[in-house]
Amino acid sequence: MGRRHGGGVLALLLAVALLGAPAPALAAPTDQLRQVKERLDALAEERGAPAAVSAWWVDARSATVVMALNARPRDARAAAWVDEAQRVDPAVRVVDGVAAPTPRADPPPVYDLVGGDAIRLGGSRCSVGFSARTAAGAPRMITAGHCTNRGGDVAGANDAPIGPVRSSVFDRTGDWAVVDVGPGWRTTPSVAAEASTTRAVTGTATAPVGAPVCRSGSTTGWRCGTVTAVDVTANYAAGPVQGLVLTTACSEGGDSGGPFVAGSAALGVLSGGTGDCTTAGGSSLYQPIDEVLRIEGLVLVTAS
Repeated sequence: MGRRHGGGVLALLLAVALLGAPAPALAAPTDQLRQVKERLDALAEERGAPAAVSAWWVDARSATVVMALNARPRDARAAAWVDEAQRVDPAVRVVDGVAAPTPRADPPPVYDLVGGDAIRLGGSRCSVGFSARTAAGAPRMITAGHCTNRGGDVAGANDAPIGPVRSSVFDRTGDWAVVDVGPGWRTTPSVAAEASTTRAVTGTATAPVGAPVCRSGSTTGWRCGTVTAVDVTANYAAGPVQGLVLTTACSEGGDSGGPFVAGSAALGVLSGGTGDCTTAGGSSLYQPIDEVLRIEGLVLVTAS
């Protein structure tokens, strides 16, 4: 019996020697390492872990708690956090060059604001005019005021919300609106042009009588003409609107708010018109953009 027992002990010792660290001896240190990790978890919950720290876990094979970092050299916050973690227990072992994990959900889509594309508000359809921003950099969209005079939230043609109406003017002083642009949209200097192309706006201009102009809208697309009068007062059913520019470019319902351009210069946003684009003789009026930018304190988004 004694020899059989001794042989079993010898076999166990041989197996342990072949496998490396003895399995029974790991149990107690592993419990202690888990306690160290729990203290690090608590530290992270209390103070937050810096972005340079990717993860931490118990490594039973090396009898350490591994702290993985993704940045080197370490910034001051990461270095301080590592020092504090190692003060929790010297068993904390730092490993550099481990990428930070990221959640695997698809990020929400981001859509481009392009002049002439459709927007919707309260069951009506109008068009994007121009992208702009405040002096502090907040993104805005400019369109026609008669499209937004009841306020509310504006959506794109895909029904994705753009943002609420911030300012709306439709009276004798003009016809424009400013809309806040939310995180699902990206402002651009682009205007939808002919044959599914776009044109980049580089600045603003004032067009005199006789100047060639083009406009873009969600109903009739890209249409061109010439300026026939400036400083026009349009007597709409809702009342007169002053300071508009009259052109021979045609337009139809739904084009309101869309951009007028001359080359790469922004001129204004469509206010109204006469006729249509199927018969000759149609006309369109636009609200000059420089007045909108000045009164609203905005800067046009332009191509660099």
